[in-house]
Amino acid sequence: MARALMLVASNSNDAHRIGEFNDWYSLHIQELLQVEGIISATRWQASPHQLLPDGIGIEGRPFLALYEIECDDVEAVRDRVRDSSNDRTHSDLLELEPLPITLFFEHVGEWKA
Repeated sequence: MARALMLVASNSNDAHRIGEFNDWYSLHIQELLQVEGIISATRWQASPHQLLPDGIGIEGRPFLALYEIECDDVEAVRDRVRDSSNDRTHSDLLELEPLPITLFFEHVGEWKA
């Protein structure tokens, strides 16, 4: 069975309501975990300690969600995520200009210290 990651970089459109945004995102993650093939998720916020100045987040999106996928067909998981979007809870706090960045990565190797 193949392994993959779905990376989603996002931001809230209201810096004063980050707690509410995070609460919604926790629900959103639980809903995405119902999609066949997504087996786990973690969520991250950009650290202020970056190698390059002004390098906070991914193109201005400080929040990162990583979804671990195990499946035989990454394209099918992508389609299930896309096709089930209307079935999930949405928030007016999710910044849509610019849209969140969503990328799929397929596993090519693993190394440990």
